[in-house]
Amino acid sequence: MQINIRFYHSDKCTSQFSTMLRTAALLTILVAGAIEGRTVRRIPIFRDNRIINGVDAEAGEYPSQLSLQRPTSHSCGASVLNENWALTAAHCVDGASTSSITFWAGTIYLDNGGTRHRVEKIVVHEGYDEGDSWKNDIAVVAVLDPFKIDGVNVTPIALPARGQNPEDGAAVTVIGWGRLQQNGPIPNTLQKVDLAVVNQQKCNDVYTEFGYPIYDGHICADVPEGNQGSCNGDSGGPLFVNGTVVGLVSWAYGCAVKGYPTVYTRVPAYRDWIRNQTGV
Repeated sequence: MQINIRFYHSDKCTSQFSTMLRTAALLTILVAGAIEGRTVRRIPIFRDNRIINGVDAEAGEYPSQLSLQRPTSHSCGASVLNENWALTAAHCVDGASTSSITFWAGTIYLDNGGTRHRVEKIVVHEGYDEGDSWKNDIAVVAVLDPFKIDGVNVTPIALPARGQNPEDGAAVTVIGWGRLQQNGPIPNTLQKVDLAVVNQQKCNDVYTEFGYPIYDGHICADVPEGNQGSCNGDSGGPLFVNGTVVGLVSWAYGCAVKGYPTVYTRVPAYRDWIRNQTGV
C-alpha cells in the first residue's frame, strides 16, 4: 500500500512517501484540525466527500463552546473550563505564541454576538507526540481577558470523573465550525451531529494497519454508514455524552469516511492532568 502523507501549512503542502505491502491506494490520515496557521497531517483521498451532515446548533445550546482563532479567523474548537482557562487539542496550539491566537466566546456564530479573549499561557501535555498517533493530544490555555460566565451564553463545560468512560455504542454528539466537506467552506453557524462510540479494539484494528495504533488515551466514534462526523476546523472541540465531554476531536482517515472512525482524545484519562494544570 502506498502511503502519501502531505503536510499542510496555510493550505500549502509538501509530500513524504512511505511504502506498505498491500493493494496500491491513496489514503488520507487527517488531523481534523487547524484551518490556518498549523501544520496538519493528511493522506489525501480523491472524491467528493461531504462529511458533516449535521444540523445548526441553537443559540445557547452549547455555551461552553469556543472558536480558537488565528488571530481572528477560525482555526480549531475549544471549551470553557472556568473564567480563566480553556480546553483544546495539543495540535491546535503546539508551537503557537500567545499573541498568535485568541478565543471567540458566547455565540454560535463566527461573525457576530461573541466576545474576544486574548491568551496569557499555553500548556501542552508533556507527553504529546504527533509522530505516534497524536498521543496525548490535549492542552489547556489561560486567557488574559476572563470569560464572562453568565450561565446562559457562557458556562464551563461539564467534565467527566476519572475513568468515567462511555460504553461501546453509546450515543455521542460532536460539535464544531469545521469544514462542511473536505477542502470545502466552514459554516458561520455552529454545527452538531450525533455519532456512536466505536469498540476500542475494532478502532485499533482499522488504524494499526496504517501504523497508527490506538492507545488508552484515545476514544473513537462514527456511524456505520459514514458521511457524518468532524473535519478540518473541528479539532479540539468536544465529544459529548449526555452533556459531559468525553473526547476532543483529534484525527481520522479522511473526513467521516465509512469504516474509518474519527479518533478523539479520551478526556476521562486526562482528568487529573487537567486539574493539576488549572485547578478545575
